[in-house]
Amino acid sequence: MAFPIQNSIQSNPVTGVFGNGQIQMFPQSGTFTVPIGVSKVRVRLWGGGGANQGGGGGFAMKVCDVTPAQAIAVTVGDSSQASSFGSFVSATAGVTSSVGGIGVGGDVNYQGGLGGSAGGGAANIFGNGGNRNSSGASGGGQSANGTQSGGSGFGSTGGFQNGTTNDAKYPPTTLPITSIDFIGTGGGGGYSQHGVNGGGDGANAPTGVASFPAAGGTSSGGRGLVIVEY
Repeated sequence: MAFPIQNSIQSNPVTGVFGNGQIQMFPQSGTFTVPIGVSKVRVRLWGGGGANQGGGGGFAMKVCDVTPAQAIAVTVGDSSQASSFGSFVSATAGVTSSVGGIGVGGDVNYQGGLGGSAGGGAANIFGNGGNRNSSGASGGGQSANGTQSGGSGFGSTGGFQNGTTNDAKYPPTTLPITSIDFIGTGGGGGYSQHGVNGGGDGANAPTGVASFPAAGGTSSGGRGLVIVEY
């Protein structure tokens, strides 16, 4: 399933607007059919986040030479599964209770943060995801029960646990996503919290899927994502 988005007025401060400024986002697997008149596309993708306090998903971005009317298979990884755009470029998933995934074959390739006792953060255009208890391009989750915060990401502060009781007034915070460059740049959860926007789960986070995209999760990792610009 793809969501077409008109991108002509969107500002991407790092990568700029590509081609005609059109985007298709694939939150689930599907097929991208190259429009008439298009010979190049720019693809960015995330592998799924690792389950069971796993690592964050990898990230890759690549400009691909394509042919009008060409049908390209798009695979979007679920928790602990890789994502790919045909045979052009892919990103592996975070491994359960271990290392983060990594981009493969991209012009830009980054690795998700280390999981283990909390979830690792997703990689993104700004670099590698944060390891558990650490900041990075996205934040890793906090493993300690106390006053420690989750790691901060490029666009977000980590969550904070107040004392020994999780205080709902202090979740992770995130800047508005005004550009696709800022997808996956969130903060990690404090102890007993989910992260946001790719930030890893803190230890003992509630059962459920970790933050989208590609965060390492306490139970289930965040789903991957594929974005095609043309």
